[in-house]
Amino acid sequence: MYCFNSVSSATSAMKKELYTMKQILTIVVMIFAMVGSQPAFADPLLLSGSSTMQKLIFESTQKALEKKTGVMIDCSGPGSINGVKALMKKEVAAAIVSCPLDLVFPETGIPTEGTYQEHVIHQDSVVAIVHPGNKVKNLTLAQLAGIHSGKITNWKDVGGPDDRILLVVPPQSSGTRAFIRDAVMQGTAFAGNAYVTVTDREAIDIVAKSPIAIAMLSDGFVRMANGKVKTVKTPPLKRQLSIVTRDDPSSALKSIITFLKSKEAKKLFR
Repeated sequence: MYCFNSVSSATSAMKKELYTMKQILTIVVMIFAMVGSQPAFADPLLLSGSSTMQKLIFESTQKALEKKTGVMIDCSGPGSINGVKALMKKEVAAAIVSCPLDLVFPETGIPTEGTYQEHVIHQDSVVAIVHPGNKVKNLTLAQLAGIHSGKITNWKDVGGPDDRILLVVPPQSSGTRAFIRDAVMQGTAFAGNAYVTVTDREAIDIVAKSPIAIAMLSDGFVRMANGKVKTVKTPPLKRQLSIVTRDDPSSALKSIITFLKSKEAKKLFR
């Protein structure tokens, strides 16, 4: 009788142990299944360049982009020119640029024989902004060029008050600056007394506070300013926002480019 009870107890213990092992195995299988269903993030891809693209495109789409592609990104906006320079040094996976690539060549010295590829993501508008109290409503390209080159220095010469013009321009590293010089100024130099900003937000803040200031920047930034500044009507000034790669993009970059060109992504752009 004693032996029977011992065998019975041992059998019961073995069954409990097997049951516990099955539970553990089931949990492990479930964990692996859950992990397998999630995007497999590796180290983030470094993207650098246009603050316009950083703010208006990547910050608004990053969560959706990473979920859709399984690619994690780290995006910074030191300016289009600086982004391409970082790409030249292979410090980043791609540059983000707010002007055509051929305008970047003179600023960086990168080769034009096809090593660098331009992948257009979006069409953006550059607009002229003034203080809300400024009565000027329209400016021609010739007037914009005159203001930016320093040939026009008083608002009365373009239909405004008798007061000097404070010209606010983007930094040397900016793709917007390169675009303005090409599309508005036909390659001429900016006025030597122009105030050079560090960021687009600084430009908006200065114009919002100064009745004599004028600046040009992305329409997206102006819309984000919520009425702090006034847009002056000008001829349309369209420019492309692009991702620039060395040679063909990697599979990870291809998935990013494909997603950003999709209707799903464009609905998220600011």
